Amino acid sequence: MKHTYRYDHLTWKEIRDAVGRQPQPVIAIPIGAVEDHGPHMALSTDNDILEGVLAECGRRAQGDLLILPTIPFGLDEHHMDFPGTITVDIQTTLAYLTQVAVSVARHGFTHILIVNGHGSNQSICDLAARDCVIKTGMICAATTVNAAVDPSLVRDVLDAERRGGPGSVGHACEYETAMMLHLHPERVDMPLARRDVGQLKLKYFNWDHPEPSAYAWQDWWSRFSSEGIAGDAAAATPEFGKRMFDVTVERFVELAREFRTIPIRPRRDHH
Repeated sequence: MKHTYRYDHLTWKEIRDAVGRQPQPVIAIPIGAVEDHGPHMALSTDNDILEGVLAECGRRAQGDLLILPTIPFGLDEHHMDFPGTITVDIQTTLAYLTQVAVSVARHGFTHILIVNGHGSNQSICDLAARDCVIKTGMICAATTVNAAVDPSLVRDVLDAERRGGPGSVGHACEYETAMMLHLHPERVDMPLARRDVGQLKLKYFNWDHPEPSAYAWQDWWSRFSSEGIAGDAAAATPEFGKRMFDVTVERFVELAREFRTIPIRPRRDHH
């Protein structure tokens, strides 16, 4: 097999060889978004972070991880008040993503990770992974490498080292801006970066990290964010971006290698 982490850069015979390897590589299916990220960052931010992190994961995993091309669009209707956003409805996104995962499983790959880069895709990714398991019997799960979507992978470092304080991490925020300063500084205009913490913090609902909410709720973005920012973009630094990037890559490779140890156990019909 070629020394590449890109699934689609292999030939069909090399894919067949990868299926026959023991242990197999984990297959990653990235899905992101094209949407507003404040006045200071590109619409491509979610996809840029996703692709940048996964590319380095693929290189460091040395054949243990194969990565599909990023699905660039997802559920984004709630951002449509900001020009440039592309949205695909829930049913279409779910069906499309599920069919990609099922296609991979039909070739014999046993461990598949749907890797989400956009918050509102999260429940869709979970359902697509469950549907793939039901349809194929393979091990399919949903995860993320974007701590603004879910900080679980890097929560300790994010909480300890961010500078913006409460409310600083949400969207086009301290974290995402820092990651872009590290990955694509040419797509960031820091003089336009703002602190905009319009998201609510209640007793049982909080959109900032690390405090989790007791329920999920997503409003129209233009009702609480003046310029498409939720957090403290002005607090971002390239040094923090590099730190978060390095920790994310290290832990995601470890996660993928652990994930593929999950056994496929036989079902038992108790009727």
